[in-house]
Amino acid sequence: MTGEEAAAKMSSLSLEGGGGKGTAKRDALRANEREIQQLWEKERAFEADPEDSDKESFMVTFPYPYSNGHLHIGHAFSLTKAIFRAQFERHQGKNVLFPFAFHCTGMPIQAVSTPPIPSLIYDLKVRLTRCLSS
Repeated sequence: MTGEEAAAKMSSLSLEGGGGKGTAKRDALRANEREIQQLWEKERAFEADPEDSDKESFMVTFPYPYSNGHLHIGHAFSLTKAIFRAQFERHQGKNVLFPFAFHCTGMPIQAVSTPPIPSLIYDLKVRLTRCLSS
């Protein structure tokens, strides 16, 4: 489904009367999402080019969330500000670098600094497995 087909399908949808529309709206939105993501990938829209000396450089950083804690509204609040600024600077024509990742800390350090206790080793294995799989 192309973006135009998806848009045409969405414009004919109605929320009144209920039933009958199935997943057409979701499918149309998903098709549009795929099309835009392919465009971003083709244009390398979110990649910084360190060799591009014609553009002014701008870097945004964000404190990495720990994977051994729960994400909360504070993460979203701070991250939203960083995303907004990165996108603003990108629209100003700057070469923007916005690195983002999660990292694991805490348990590996504790496991090295305390005597090996079977439950601690098991806990370390579980946490590392979770960390590496996310």
